Amino acid sequence: MTTLDLLAGMLVYGVAIVMQGVIGFGANMLAVPILALINPDFVPGPVLILNPVMAAIFTLRERGSIDRYGLTWALVGRVPGVLVGVLALMVIAEDHLGTLFGVLVLLAVGMKVSGIHPTRNRRSLLVAGGLSGFMGTTVAVGGPPIALLYHDAPGVVMRATLSPYFLIGTPIAIGALAIAGRFGTSDLVIAAWLLPALLVAVAISHPFRGVADRGWLAPAIYTVSTAGAIALLIRSLA
Repeated sequence: MTTLDLLAGMLVYGVAIVMQGVIGFGANMLAVPILALINPDFVPGPVLILNPVMAAIFTLRERGSIDRYGLTWALVGRVPGVLVGVLALMVIAEDHLGTLFGVLVLLAVGMKVSGIHPTRNRRSLLVAGGLSGFMGTTVAVGGPPIALLYHDAPGVVMRATLSPYFLIGTPIAIGALAIAGRFGTSDLVIAAWLLPALLVAVAISHPFRGVADRGWLAPAIYTVSTAGAIALLIRSLA
């Protein structure tokens, strides 16, 4: 990975974290397809490593409104999803990973804009947790399945529940990837480069919480994510 790749990755990741800090979601959905285009080594390992850091900061910021019932069952469902995700990474050829990333990011965007409003109960939480674990492990974009279930919850409840969900759930995925030999020292080095961008972006986002025009910012995330995923698919298939 070149210095230019690292600098470009830091910029993209920083912008994505600002988006997440302002509206409560979208960091990895926005960053992953673009990072994979810059250099496939950015995903999923380095981004997964930083997810708990981001989640810890936002958990402290939004503490006090956690839906403990939903959090518990989503985490139970996440475990088998992580295991299936690790198996998928082990059997998919390296040169086909770009196609997998592109397809799953498009699926994530489709979930967010579909207008589907599933009922939040034990079964749906288990299913969403499993799908989230699979997507989070393979492409580091695991938020949409869980976010769909909280479409009717107050924003503070959704943010307060999703942050500890990723804080607890992501290390499970990292551990499984390490055991399977899909995680190494190079992932730690790249994550260390991205960490300053994350911390600066969190600080930038703080004063803008609740101020951004959510009517255009969320669609902008979907548009950029879709364009990045399509470009990644074209490059991988070509």
